[in-house]
Amino acid sequence: MKATIRDSTILRAVRSQDVAVYLHARRWREQERREGEYAIWQRTGDNEPVEILLPLNTAYRDYAARIAGVLQTLEAIEQRSQLDILADIQTVGCDAIHISAEGEALAGGAISLHGGTLFIAGVQNLMLAAACSAVQPRPVFYDPVPEAAMAYVQQVRISMGRGSFMVSVKAPVDLEATQAHIGKRKASFARRTTLILVQSLSVVRDALDRSESGHAIETLLEVAPGGISANLCDALVDLYRGSQADQIRFSVAWSPLRRVPHDAVSDVALSTDVVPLLREASRILRETTLREGFVLQGFVVDLEPESDHRQGRAIIAGLIDGDLHKVECNLAGTHYLRARRAFDRRQVIHCTGDLKQSGQRYILDNPRNVTLLDEES
Repeated sequence: MKATIRDSTILRAVRSQDVAVYLHARRWREQERREGEYAIWQRTGDNEPVEILLPLNTAYRDYAARIAGVLQTLEAIEQRSQLDILADIQTVGCDAIHISAEGEALAGGAISLHGGTLFIAGVQNLMLAAACSAVQPRPVFYDPVPEAAMAYVQQVRISMGRGSFMVSVKAPVDLEATQAHIGKRKASFARRTTLILVQSLSVVRDALDRSESGHAIETLLEVAPGGISANLCDALVDLYRGSQADQIRFSVAWSPLRRVPHDAVSDVALSTDVVPLLREASRILRETTLREGFVLQGFVVDLEPESDHRQGRAIIAGLIDGDLHKVECNLAGTHYLRARRAFDRRQVIHCTGDLKQSGQRYILDNPRNVTLLDEES
């Protein structure tokens, strides 16, 4: 049974410029235009030309009826439902990234509320990790998030798919989606983000294929930081934790507004076997990446002085990414004396250094700018 869209509110919300981009991408050609009134598009079908009259002014009383006629013509030509055609028109200016969790338990397209929350959070963190890599590739990303990456995740939209449990991410590739932008060669930030994401997923898939030869981790670390980050690995793990899927498939429907590189990947499927690999890659990336200029603030909970009592190791309990951790640092001279004073008086201490992780331990190398709270006031 065919679904015919009759809701005038929905039809009136369809933008004529989106329809024009859709038609152009499917080899329709504009034959005539009266600015602010209508445009006539033509395509040869079954050896006979087919025409569409596209209204250009939403103020016209019959705008909704004309758009309904456009959908009916496209339905007949493409042999697809009007619902699918309308969805493609509405997102013609976006790269649509479909993330589908597949497995027997997900055949009905539903998962637990807790699992769905984890899955959606994983999708957000996945897109944010790719956007951060589009700004500047790094092995690990910490706060603050780059402004361009944050603006990107605020701009993209998600919707739920049908069938298996699927989330579709719509990333606008051009804020001004007009016919003049069709086929632009220069990649927008959103397009670069999508390309980095699918390229990274492809690398993960190739690494999993090499797991039997024992070179999986090396394959991932060779390309980091080129889109493979600990953040991306963690986000992928959350997708599996939330969905309990046997496999997650990523597919991209590219917007025709921007040219797509000939070697771009459009479909990647990752089985649940990838989870241990991702966890190990995240651990290594975090443990081998220095956080230069990290500002540590907390309390000295232990001191281990050396023989001259003017230098030694301090253990400072402070926040790292919102969680309380103990951090080791070697101090000398006035820096050590300030740490001893902070320990004796239970004062807050501040210091800057290069933070690294070793297993469960955190170490602050090259400590500097050591001050106490009362010295700053």
